[in-house]
Amino acid sequence: MTVSVGQVLSAFPEWEIYELAGGWAAVRRSLLPKGSRRSNVRCGETLEELVRHLEAESRFPAAGQGAA
Repeated sequence: MTVSVGQVLSAFPEWEIYELAGGWAAVRRSLLPKGSRRSNVRCGETLEELVRHLEAESRFPAAGQGAA
């Protein structure tokens, strides 16, 4: 499956997407506090890998929510 930057931005609007020399990075628009179980930065060698990492990130409970 080929994915475009626009599709990633549409699917994950809370992240900014950057192309780097060795792949892709996503940085939260609103950074989370230190000690959060969630990440402020996720990376992937390809956009498809980055999407998988962002999907995994979205499965972590938000602050104040217990584990499922």
